Amino acid sequence: MDDTPFDLSPPDRNALTVLVNEYGETEEPVKSKRLAERIDRTEGSLKNQMRKLGSLGLVDSVPGPRGGYEPTEMAFRVLDRDRDDDQEDVVLAQNFQRLDVTVDGITLTNVHHPTECRARIHFQQLLEDIEVGDPIVVGPTPEFDLVVLGEVTDVLGAGDEILLDVGEMQAPFTDA
Repeated sequence: MDDTPFDLSPPDRNALTVLVNEYGETEEPVKSKRLAERIDRTEGSLKNQMRKLGSLGLVDSVPGPRGGYEPTEMAFRVLDRDRDDDQEDVVLAQNFQRLDVTVDGITLTNVHHPTECRARIHFQQLLEDIEVGDPIVVGPTPEFDLVVLGEVTDVLGAGDEILLDVGEMQAPFTDA
């Protein structure tokens, strides 16, 4: 997955993912207060965590009133992200709610056996309200117009990856 010599704990990976996502929206340093709110930690605890990630070469601290934290190039590599890649949002529908998310990848298994097909879907965002048993729809994807419908069987990592029991797939998607 990555060529870095260390493996981050789930809380550190979670904080780094939130930092990269927030930074990607504005391309400006992210305030510690904003990060602390997003990962539900105290600001002091978050600052300690950012110092730790900074010592690993993953985060730069920018001083001053317009300062905050910025991810380094290595942070993007650790998260297996391309900093310059223009990502497109995909719709995720869960319990009649639509979310715009960015899918890093969909891996399908057992596609020759439709009743046993599973999908491993990796998102750039953390999916806070997705739980095992939730029915969801992901798509259509930008390039292939793929829509995947199914039930969540597991939430992996820091909450940015799910396993899905596929009930139906359609490509190209037609709204009929």
